[in-house]
Amino acid sequence: MLLLCEFHVILCIFSLPTIVQAQSFLSAISAYPQLSNFTSLLSTDPALASSLFSYSASAPQTVLVPDNNAFLSFSQATGQTFPSISQANLQPVLQYHMLSGLFTQESFGDPDGLTVPTGLRGPTYNNRSAGAALSSLGATTANQDGQVVFIAPNASTSPDLYVQSGRGRRVNLTAIDQVWEGGRFHTVDGFLTLPDTCTKTIRAWRLFSLDAALNRTGLSSILDHTNNVTCLGPSDQAFLDAGSPDIKANVSALTNALMFHTIPQPLYTNFLTDGQTFKTLSNATVRVTRKDGDIYFNDAKLTRSNVITNNGLMHVLDRVMSPLRDEASQPSTSAGLSTTSATSTGPSTATRTTGVGSSGSATATATATGTTSAASSLAVQPQAWRFLGALVVVYSYVLMIAA
Repeated sequence: MLLLCEFHVILCIFSLPTIVQAQSFLSAISAYPQLSNFTSLLSTDPALASSLFSYSASAPQTVLVPDNNAFLSFSQATGQTFPSISQANLQPVLQYHMLSGLFTQESFGDPDGLTVPTGLRGPTYNNRSAGAALSSLGATTANQDGQVVFIAPNASTSPDLYVQSGRGRRVNLTAIDQVWEGGRFHTVDGFLTLPDTCTKTIRAWRLFSLDAALNRTGLSSILDHTNNVTCLGPSDQAFLDAGSPDIKANVSALTNALMFHTIPQPLYTNFLTDGQTFKTLSNATVRVTRKDGDIYFNDAKLTRSNVITNNGLMHVLDRVMSPLRDEASQPSTSAGLSTTSATSTGPSTATRTTGVGSSGSATATATATGTTSAASSLAVQPQAWRFLGALVVVYSYVLMIAA
C-alpha cells in the first residue's frame, strides 16, 4: 500500500503543469543565429530595446524581425551599414516592424491578404486613421491607428508570404510563430520601407503622366496634405491610350478628372467586395468588380495594389477610368480623363449597396450600373468643383510668389 501511495505521489508531481518564464524580446531572438545582426543592434542600445519591445498585457505585439540577409541587402543598396543610421531614423523603422496584436502563421492564410496596423505613428509617416473594420484587428482599438503594412501569400515563390510597406516595397516573411513576453515574432528578409507622400510615391513608381497632371493642375500639394485618401493612378500607357489628357485636356477638366480618381478614404483590397460603390472627390461614383482573381474600379483593372503612402494608399490602374453609364449623361458627375472617344471594355457590374469599406467606415451610396465612353470626361463640372478649381489656381499662384 505504501509503494502504491508513493507511486501516486510521483505521478502527481510529473503531471503538474510546467511554468515557463516568458523571455524578453532580446533573449528570445538571441537563440536564432540568423538574427544575430538584429540582436547585436539592440544589445548596443538596451534603452531603445526596452522602450520599444516591452511587455503589455493589453497591447501584445507581433514583431517582424529583419534577418541577417536584410542587413546585407541594406548595405548593398545604400553603401552603409544599418546600425550607422541616426537614432531619429532608426526608431520609426523599428516601430514599423511592430504589428499591433498577435499574429500567427494561420492569421496570414487569407488569399486576399491582411492589412495590419503597426507601431508607426506621427504625421511624418502616418496621416490616416483606422475605421471600425480595421480597428477590429489585434488587441485593442487604441492600437489600431498606426500606419499599416499589407501581408499576403506569395503567388508562386518561397517563402510563402510577403509584406508590402511604404512605396509598395515588398520583403518576404517567414512565419516561425515564436514567442516572447510581449507577443510573437516572425522573420523578414528585408527592412520595411517607411511610407512617403503621394507625389513622391507616384514618382518612385515612375508614373510620369500622373505626376505631370497633378503638377499642371496644382493638386500635388493638396493631395499630399489630405488625410485618408486612395489615389487611383493610371499608368503612363493608360494616359497615352486615353489621348494624353495630362497634356491636352484643359486644366479645369483635368482637375475634375484627377478628383474622380481620388477617393476620400483608404481602400485596402482585402476589404473590397464585388459590387461595392464609393463616392470620389468629384462626387462621382466608382464601383468595385472582382472577377477571375482581378479587381476593377469601374472599367480599370488594378495592376498593382496597396501601395502604402503616408496618408493612405495608391492602386495602379491599367487604364483611365470611365464614368458609370447612367452618370455619364449628368454633367455634375462626369469625370473621366480621356480625350478620345474609345468605348469602355471593362466589366459592367450589377447594382449592390454595401456598408463595409476598407477603412471600416465606407458607405456605398450609388445605384448606377455599367460604364460608358470616357469621352464624356470633359463635360461641365459642378459649381462646387469650379470653385475648388479656382482655389487651386490661387493656391498655385501663392506658392509661386512664396518661392
